[in-house]
Amino acid sequence: GAVNGNITTAKKSHILFWNVSQNKSLTKPFLLEHIRQSKPEIIALVEADDVSGEDMKILRDNFPDYQFKALEGNMLVGVKGIIESVEFQSIAGICNFNYVKATIHQKQMAIMISDVIAVPLVNRKKSLGIIYDFTQKHPVDVLLGDFNTPYESVFFEPFKTEFQSFHPYSIGMTSTWPIPFPVIEIDHIWLAQDYNPIQLHKFHSSLSRHKLLLAEYQ
Repeated sequence: GAVNGNITTAKKSHILFWNVSQNKSLTKPFLLEHIRQSKPEIIALVEADDVSGEDMKILRDNFPDYQFKALEGNMLVGVKGIIESVEFQSIAGICNFNYVKATIHQKQMAIMISDVIAVPLVNRKKSLGIIYDFTQKHPVDVLLGDFNTPYESVFFEPFKTEFQSFHPYSIGMTSTWPIPFPVIEIDHIWLAQDYNPIQLHKFHSSLSRHKLLLAEYQ
């Protein structure tokens, strides 16, 4: 955490986000290994279609100190703590999001996992406006997802006063899609202003057209 703007010796925390893009078997070694290595406090997946009971069992057996939950809108969340509540909203043909409240390290955290529909004719202004309006009415510590909108978009401008993007903390190219030659940054992780972003790492696998994002913060 931050004390008077100075980074304390507080332990570093991690967030893992991945658009698995309809990968039929979630629990491949690629994902399990990244969870094992980074021990993220928060795990969020989108486009996780058909999450099976077997997938959930593998996650729970491998990571007993986490609570995992398959969410509406083809999403999945895991926290190193307790999931307190989940609220799902779907705005037809535009975007889906889950608002998750969790207790992590004895602290309440609110996580918003978004998936903006990739339809070229749908104006991103509306979908990002809906997400932003929600953050104005509810506390959000972590805002992440596949926004299908590049970081440079004017529609992200309102977010920049309330949240910090990991964009400037990215190691290497910022682009996240499509694999194998990513050209555009559409997967994003944002933090509320009272956190300190440190670094964003990205990893690619042939399992998805999107890079896996691993954000480090205090």
